[in-house]
Amino acid sequence: MRSFGLRQAGGAEPGAEPLEKRCRKVLLLVTEDWFVLSHFRPLIDVLKRVALEVVVVTHFSGRSAEIEALGARTIDFDYHRRSSNPLRQGISALALARILEAENPDVVHLVAMKPAILGSLALVLVDVPRVVVHVTGMGTLGARTRGPFSLYRAGAMRLLASTLGDRNSFLLVENPDDLALLRESGVDPGARVAILGGAGVDPDVFPTMPAPRNELPVAAFVGRMISAKGVDVLMEAFEQLRKRNARLQLELYGAGDDGRADSIAPQTLERWCARTGARWLGVAKDVREVWRHADIFVLPSVYREGMPRAMLEAAACGRPLIVTDVPGCRHFVRDGTEGIIVPPGDATALTEALLRLARDPTLRVRMGEAARLRVLQGFTEAQLKQSVHAVYVSLLGASQVS
Repeated sequence: MRSFGLRQAGGAEPGAEPLEKRCRKVLLLVTEDWFVLSHFRPLIDVLKRVALEVVVVTHFSGRSAEIEALGARTIDFDYHRRSSNPLRQGISALALARILEAENPDVVHLVAMKPAILGSLALVLVDVPRVVVHVTGMGTLGARTRGPFSLYRAGAMRLLASTLGDRNSFLLVENPDDLALLRESGVDPGARVAILGGAGVDPDVFPTMPAPRNELPVAAFVGRMISAKGVDVLMEAFEQLRKRNARLQLELYGAGDDGRADSIAPQTLERWCARTGARWLGVAKDVREVWRHADIFVLPSVYREGMPRAMLEAAACGRPLIVTDVPGCRHFVRDGTEGIIVPPGDATALTEALLRLARDPTLRVRMGEAARLRVLQGFTEAQLKQSVHAVYVSLLGASQVS
């Protein structure tokens, strides 16, 4: 299919050279520059080891220079995350195909569903020798399965299946539920798949923190202020606690997300906090300071997660975790061991979980210690790098690690 006049991207066949000599260029597609910096620094480190050049195609919000300081070149591209309009996506895919044609990469690495879908459309027009589809959560494809959106979902799954049908491709996922859903939907890469422990955290950068000495225990939410993260459910639970005169303080760290329709307005957050006594403190400059101060991590997501980095950071610092029974969260937290799992959307169950940990400092310490050990058992930055490097060794046909 070359009706748009796009030329075929090339790449040398693997030979006997060291690994980095076999890959001239990797194109890394990620929706936002802040997302690159918050989650994918370790990935860029790996790509720099296997390729002579790493190019990050992302939407600029003023932080592209920080990405370039990591040793990658950047290209500004708007993925229009809020849009599922077929015409809009077709236009975006054509623009992306032009970038692929101009850059002529040896590998294109598609991170998250929007780049995976647009990238798959672009790959109908331009051949790239090798493709990595890197799923960080199913997003709306996992949440909306009925009505008119089902047609979009079915088309997206067919595109992904076609992309991964190539023998020179690999699928990365962050939890087994997402892999199962993809396979049920016809996206089956066979053996060419790896389940990663999220984006990885460095346990030396996020060390065990001593238990805070707060007069009132503090539960902290760290993440985007969006309805899918269950922020409204959390506020309802905290209001229930306030009516019961429970001794607990709630703090919220994060900002809205203009790329999502369910972003919660600052005025709404301020109104909730004024009513309940919770505190919204904006984006944390250093998340470690949150966990030096806070006693409990809480993430009441009502949608499918990949493997939340905020959860792993809190766990590495030795904090007990309250999460919902959704993919990603339930694959890290074992109920009663690292924390407490509650049903998504259930404010009453969330209230009881918060109350239980608020009243029991010994339980908080025990669960926090278990959470730290859990991170060390497969969710560290070093383990992520090792896994991704092994994928590229396989993808590039190398016989040994360089």
